Amino acid sequence: MVGYSRNDTMTRTQKLIAGCLSGVSTRFIVQPMDVIKLRAQLQKRPKKKAVVYRTARRIMLEEGWGAFYHGHMLGQMHSILAVSSQFYIYEIATQYASTKFDLPKKYWPIQHFICGLASGCVCTCLVIPLEVIRVRQMLVKDQYKSVWKGAQAVYRYGGIFAFYEGLSASLLQMGPQVGISFAVFTWCQPMILKHFFECPPEECHRNIGNKYKPQYLAIASSIAGSAAGFVSKSMTYPFDLAKRRLQIGSHKVDVDKFQTPSQSRSLTRCTKLTECIKISYRKEGFKGLFRGWTVTVYKAQITSVVAFTSYELICYAIREIST
Repeated sequence: MVGYSRNDTMTRTQKLIAGCLSGVSTRFIVQPMDVIKLRAQLQKRPKKKAVVYRTARRIMLEEGWGAFYHGHMLGQMHSILAVSSQFYIYEIATQYASTKFDLPKKYWPIQHFICGLASGCVCTCLVIPLEVIRVRQMLVKDQYKSVWKGAQAVYRYGGIFAFYEGLSASLLQMGPQVGISFAVFTWCQPMILKHFFECPPEECHRNIGNKYKPQYLAIASSIAGSAAGFVSKSMTYPFDLAKRRLQIGSHKVDVDKFQTPSQSRSLTRCTKLTECIKISYRKEGFKGLFRGWTVTVYKAQITSVVAFTSYELICYAIREIST
């Protein structure tokens, strides 16, 4: 189970390994949707509907299938660091809160939210330099080819502070998002698992923390993960939109040296959080704050399902192997 449990025999190192493996699988599956989502968020106001379909079609026609994996290697580094740090910090925070405060059960959702909030903020501070480079790679790969060249380009265009563009929006978005995600997941998953029989002692080792069969764990984690992804992303989406636009604030399109896709030539960008929100609302109204929401929510649900389910199953396997 995600979070601290008194009868869980896994060490912190084992949980860190589980988080890293979960990050690898999550990134590989969601990368194409991440590219489509980013392009949809940064386009100027579209004249036609079906933005997601048209964005994906144009990427494929102009840049080929490989464009859906632009920035993938850097994305893997980002995902491993992000997912592993989220789960690891959350496990430590819930252990500390459970042993120090021992709150009544009715306050557990609040405790899980606060622990997730801390996890999201720590994760954001760790990964935002990589995220800035990755976002720009997905826009113009040739201009930000490798991690090192990408870092040089970011520094050249905006200095050291360019690596932390969008930090305020990231903290306001990722902190609550991760907190809500863990709170919703830890509330939904046990409620779903109550409808399944606990694992017999001869089939799995309940004394080490594995109470349910892996197939039941996968079903409950998938449903709870989908709900967690939908609720958390929807509630914090305007900050996610602002974050992306802030992260390309100092980006300059070098049309003389690099081939720039048509969708990456005319972008909505800003340098202040309040400016981003005001511009979006003034130009497109309330809907402008939710540009690219559809593909983002789909991606958030898939990300949450894969991350939580893979983490739970990897932890299950490690416990069984370690006995």
